[in-house]
Amino acid sequence: MTSCKDETAQLPILSYNYIDGKKELYKIDAFEFKNQDGKLITSALTEGQVHTMNFFFTSCPSICPPMRLQQQAIAETFSEEKNFKQYSISIDYKNDTVDQLKRHVELHSIKTNQWNLLRATSKKQLEDIAKLLKTNFKPNEDGTDFYHSSYVALIDKEQYIRGFYDVLNPKEVTLLKRDIRNLLD
Repeated sequence: MTSCKDETAQLPILSYNYIDGKKELYKIDAFEFKNQDGKLITSALTEGQVHTMNFFFTSCPSICPPMRLQQQAIAETFSEEKNFKQYSISIDYKNDTVDQLKRHVELHSIKTNQWNLLRATSKKQLEDIAKLLKTNFKPNEDGTDFYHSSYVALIDKEQYIRGFYDVLNPKEVTLLKRDIRNLLD
């Protein structure tokens, strides 16, 4: 599922559930994580910002490195935008401590003015945010890795999801950049 492809179309609100047959919108407005600097990042801090959210983990051997490169390019594209941020939440809360996130930032020269790596403190906290972001993750049966998607959710200034984009697909990255710009304007 991605956003509308017509440049003039308004992006749909995708953060909704059907409850008793009625469509009910919800906001991404109830979370708290620590970032790579140990600073508390809350949903209140994201109000009035266009932002993306997704999952990753620092020891990921598969999709995370190419996702990181795309997200770094997105951060560079919007480096002058004060009202745009990216938030990536580690699904490996046991190993991805604040110190490990900081090392990851330094190792890969991630510019934290545009992109924060976040740490959960429990499986439930991760499951709750995954449910809101309409995604999931799970450990592989052998315990060596995790499954997670390569999608990011685009969230508007009012905390509604406006699109999902596969950052491993160059066409969707182009759409994401266009839609970020539209939401900022």
